[in-house]
Amino acid sequence: MLEARGYRLTRIRGSHHIFTKTGVRPVPIPVHKGKVKPAYVRLIRKLEA
Repeated sequence: MLEARGYRLTRIRGSHHIFTKTGVRPVPIPVHKGKVKPAYVRLIRKLEA
């Protein structure tokens, strides 16, 4: 979802995947067992909406 909005996965630190986009603050998304909590999905949907 973030990549579709122009963000790039720039690094992974532990369970946190850090997505960046030029001119915008980095977005850390915790991923556990390959899943993202629904609260983070809602946060992604609100970005630049």
